[in-house]
Amino acid sequence: MILLTTSLTACSLDDDDPGKWKPKTTTMEVTIEPEYIFSSTFWATSVLAMEAVDDTGKRMDAFSVNEINGFTYEEGYRYKLLLNATTTDPNIVDCPSHTYALKKILSKEYVGIRTEGCHEVTMDVQRVLMLTPDGRSSAGYYFLSGRAIDGSETLDMGFNEIIGSDFESFRTFNETTQQFNTYKCRMRLSITPSDRPIYRNHNYRIRLLELLSSEESPNDSIVIATTDEEYLSKY
Repeated sequence: MILLTTSLTACSLDDDDPGKWKPKTTTMEVTIEPEYIFSSTFWATSVLAMEAVDDTGKRMDAFSVNEINGFTYEEGYRYKLLLNATTTDPNIVDCPSHTYALKKILSKEYVGIRTEGCHEVTMDVQRVLMLTPDGRSSAGYYFLSGRAIDGSETLDMGFNEIIGSDFESFRTFNETTQQFNTYKCRMRLSITPSDRPIYRNHNYRIRLLELLSSEESPNDSIVIATTDEEYLSKY
């Protein structure tokens, strides 16, 4: 689980050997909403995720798309799931507190995806390296910047925030040269307002409708933030 934490016990000890950790499995019931959101990893990278809510519809957690073993998510459906949650060894660094496996699908209801306010736009999209105000590259991070070809709008996005696309659309490793190639992509996108943020302060979902072209770019664009606030606003 990658967004928030649950109230499950983090670990347990062996009753016969109090100093020895052993896994503990409990069951939990979750409701998974019908549309993707995004969440942040430990490295502040946006990743595609499934939204888990409580009985009032309040977001309580997010699962990455492959995090629930045995479960395949289809957008447009609201699921109620019974899961086995198993604690992981707390001595392992950078490890999630639990692993999850599907025990039973309690219900699966088709409700569709939001279409209100949706519009289509063709954009040129490329990676941008944002540096701190002092220009230190070691502290920089990447995001995607899209500009409509008719000049009507621009949009800054998390690195994996275009549903149906991924980072390999913009950067691939060349086995021949043993270097990375970067690309500027022309994409036909749909942009739909969301009823609440799906990632940080982003109140919209972006879906790839068609990759129109991909042009190799010598280097990523580089932007140096003028203030700390501008630098942090892109996360």
